[in-house]
Amino acid sequence: MSPESDGIDDAQDVLYQLVDQESGEVLIAAEDLLDYFMEEDREPPETVTFVRAHQVGRARRKTERAELQVVDRQGATIGAYDIGRASAAFRPELVPSGADRPDLGYSFLGHTCEYPRAGEIWRQWAATGRPVEPGEWARHPSDWHESWLHVVQTAWFGSGRDATRYETGGTAVIDSHAITTRGGFYCALGEAVNGPGGYFGSNRDAIIDCLRTMRRDGAAPFRLEWRNFAASREVLGGDFAESVLALFEEYGVETELS
Repeated sequence: MSPESDGIDDAQDVLYQLVDQESGEVLIAAEDLLDYFMEEDREPPETVTFVRAHQVGRARRKTERAELQVVDRQGATIGAYDIGRASAAFRPELVPSGADRPDLGYSFLGHTCEYPRAGEIWRQWAATGRPVEPGEWARHPSDWHESWLHVVQTAWFGSGRDATRYETGGTAVIDSHAITTRGGFYCALGEAVNGPGGYFGSNRDAIIDCLRTMRRDGAAPFRLEWRNFAASREVLGGDFAESVLALFEEYGVETELS
């Protein structure tokens, strides 16, 4: 497709698009993205690479307000990152025309996402939708859990949800058998309270925010059943597990340990 093209053909293959927030113009849309989701201690690259570009915007090649959007097979945005300043690292006249899908670079001025598995998780969510079965996060190795939690949180707030409980009253069950990391604990907690793919905090302060919002909005109360609490206490650390438990009790959530 030439740089002058306005549409995206084979849109179901597109996973990322870079958008100018002021005009709404899609600067580039592509099937994959390299060197954006990275380990925290890696040196940021000069450019990120949009792999197999389907669309290259013609109106502008740089912006002060870029947003990187993750889109599903229907073209709906399921996650977004505020990039700020971004500029094309290629000459538009060199972009091949026709059915070719070039790999093209953009400078994000060193802006990266420090959750290295997030790109793979976004691809899974774009293809199959938000998780509907419990425990999907636990099927991944433990070093994926922080990235899964990041995707959950980004998608949750990107869809307009608040930090609160959306399920009606009842019992939220945390099953300790799959919890091997603190990131995994927050994945399990979000799922227990708000269903698969649900969010209910990504750190202790965020749990407080959720509990405060529930209280302020008069959300339906619920019970928290924490199964095999002793195992969680051993994995997460006694001080951490006890402090989280105390938070729920402080905000009037009835808790049961088994």
